[in-house]
Amino acid sequence: TAWRSRFVKVNGVKTHYVEAGEGEPLVLVHGGGPGASGEHGFRQNIPAFAPHFRVYALDLIGYGLTDKPPIEYWEQPMAEHLAGFIDVLCLDKVRLLGNSMGAYVTAKYALEHPGRAVKLLFVSSATIATAMGIPRTETEGMRAMVAMRDEVTNEKMRRFLETLCHDRSGITDELVESRVQMARLPGAQESQRSHGAVRARLRTDPNLRQLFDLTHRLPAVTVPICLVWGKEDRFAPVDQAYALQKLLPNLRELHVLERSGHQCQNDEVERFNEIALKFFLGDA
Repeated sequence: TAWRSRFVKVNGVKTHYVEAGEGEPLVLVHGGGPGASGEHGFRQNIPAFAPHFRVYALDLIGYGLTDKPPIEYWEQPMAEHLAGFIDVLCLDKVRLLGNSMGAYVTAKYALEHPGRAVKLLFVSSATIATAMGIPRTETEGMRAMVAMRDEVTNEKMRRFLETLCHDRSGITDELVESRVQMARLPGAQESQRSHGAVRARLRTDPNLRQLFDLTHRLPAVTVPICLVWGKEDRFAPVDQAYALQKLLPNLRELHVLERSGHQCQNDEVERFNEIALKFFLGDA
């Protein structure tokens, strides 16, 4: 399936997205890290989803080809950006799939706009785990990501991608180069640094922490949730998935993929696509 690359203004922010297929809307929300974008995050899933849904994969504010205004970057403005995107495109009853940071952004959207999201699929999200009070561990993946805050090089990018993916065969020179180009776009590094600074403040600022926290809100959500995690995740350890399972009454399914890292959707592509389609097309 060929996808179309488009731009739309969302609350004054020029926003890039790709879309494919016809039918009810399925919105894919990528994770964080230098050079991340909707297309990079879901290039292997869009073709499988497009025969069943109209699929949208946007670049969040501060990422990809979307504008990177000098704001304070964290998940709240990203959730507001997602909400604006969904409104501008007049989407209703959306199915949402978020990876890592993107999963938190979709959760925040669902909580702040009751009735708009009909199903949520979270992939490997340490951000959600942290917001649910699960102890955060410093991982190899996080160290590789932080290493690029001062300078983005092909070598550092390759190391970062190697911590994301269990199957390294997909980490081609072209992929590394294209993500490096994205990560070097004007404003991209500033947005990464800003996000890092807010992250650090979460530990010390009780007001920010309260805004970020989901411990009471997410368990109350009535939307069906599916959780997919990679057993070999070197960013968000799989124990977090089992901890979340105990905390989310509306979690309908938990799938732990044996040969997947932090991006299950790019490691075990067929298995992941099958799980996602079954969940999104099912009656639950």
